[in-house]
Amino acid sequence: MSLLKHLEIITDHRNDINKKHDLIDVIFLTLAAVLSGADGWKSIQQFGDLQLEWLRQHRGFANGIPRRHCIATIIKALDTQVLLKAVFGWINDQRKQQGKQVIALDGKTMRGAWRDDASKALHVVSAFDVGNGVALYQGSSDSKGHEGDVARQVIAALTLDNAVVTLDALHCQADTMKAVIKGKGDFVIQLKGNQPTLSQHVKTCFAEQYENPELATFEQINRGHGREEKRTVMQMKAKLPKELKQKWPHVQTFIEVASERCVKNTTACSSRWYASSLPVNAEQAAGIVRDHWAVENQLHWVLDVVFREDELKIGDPTGATHLALFNRACLSLIRQHMGKKDSIAGKRRAALWSPEFRTELLFG
Repeated sequence: MSLLKHLEIITDHRNDINKKHDLIDVIFLTLAAVLSGADGWKSIQQFGDLQLEWLRQHRGFANGIPRRHCIATIIKALDTQVLLKAVFGWINDQRKQQGKQVIALDGKTMRGAWRDDASKALHVVSAFDVGNGVALYQGSSDSKGHEGDVARQVIAALTLDNAVVTLDALHCQADTMKAVIKGKGDFVIQLKGNQPTLSQHVKTCFAEQYENPELATFEQINRGHGREEKRTVMQMKAKLPKELKQKWPHVQTFIEVASERCVKNTTACSSRWYASSLPVNAEQAAGIVRDHWAVENQLHWVLDVVFREDELKIGDPTGATHLALFNRACLSLIRQHMGKKDSIAGKRRAALWSPEFRTELLFG
C-alpha cells in the first residue's frame, strides 16, 4: 500500500471552518520537508513555499502552503496512535524480514523539547529493528522515570513472532518480560543493581561454573585503532530458588559477557550479566547482546548528529512527539533505500536538491 493510502486512514476531526488546508496535504508536506532536512515548523513552511510545484504533483494543495503556526496546530492536533499506525505501517510494509529479528528498545531524551521544567523534557522510547536499521514504533512520556511503562506500551503494539527484544537494566521488570512473552517474542535484558537479589544470584551461579568445561562459551576478538578487545560470552540454564522463580517465571537462561580490553599495554576487565527467555546458545547470545548497541549507534546518534533532534525547540509535547515520529520514519526510509550509495546526511541533501530523488525515496 502506498504512502498516501496509509496516510488516508488518519481522520480529520477539524470543524469545516478550519479546513482551509487539506489534512493529508499538511502531513505529506511535513514528511517530505523533514526528509529534505527541515527541523521545525518554520523550515517546513519554507520547504513548502519553495517546493509547491513538486508537492502539487502528488497532492492538491488547493490553497497553497499554510503558515508555520497553522502547520504546527494541525500536526499537534493529530491523534498520536493513528499517526503512528499510518506512518510506521507504511515503513513496515517496505521492511524485509529474514530469520530471527533483534528488536532493541531504548529511550532518548529530546533535550530541547520541554516547557517550564527542563527535567520534564520529552522522553521517546523507540523500537529499533537492528537487521533492517529501521525504527518500528515509538512511545513517549514527559520524563525518563516513566520509561518502563512506555516500553511496555511499545512492546504491546509490536508483532514479536520470531523476534528477540533487547533492553537495558532499567527494564529488568517482571511485567516487561511478561509483555514480551505474551507477544510471542523472546527477551535479553541486562541485569544491574536495580534488581539486587536476582543480579547477585546470577553472578554466584556463574562464579560456581567458571571451571566447568561444559559451560556454553563463545569468544570474540576485535582489533583496531591500537586496541584489542576479547569478549567471552557464557550462557547457562537458569536455576532459581523458589522465591525467585515465582517472581521471574519467564527467565530461562543467564548470560555473562566478560570483556578484556587492552590499550597501549594497559588491560581493563569488566563483566555484564543478562537474563533471557532463550535456550542456551552462546554464539547466538553474543550476537544479540552486541546487536543491542545498534539502537545507540544507528538510531540515537544519527538523530542527534544528522537530524539535530536535541536542538529541536518545541515546548508542546505532542508536537515534539509527532516531529520525533517523522524523524524516525524518514531515517528508516533513507536506510531502506538501496538505489544510491551515500551517507544518510548525503541522501537528505539530495532529497532537498533533487525533486526526482525525493520522489524516488518516498514512492520508490
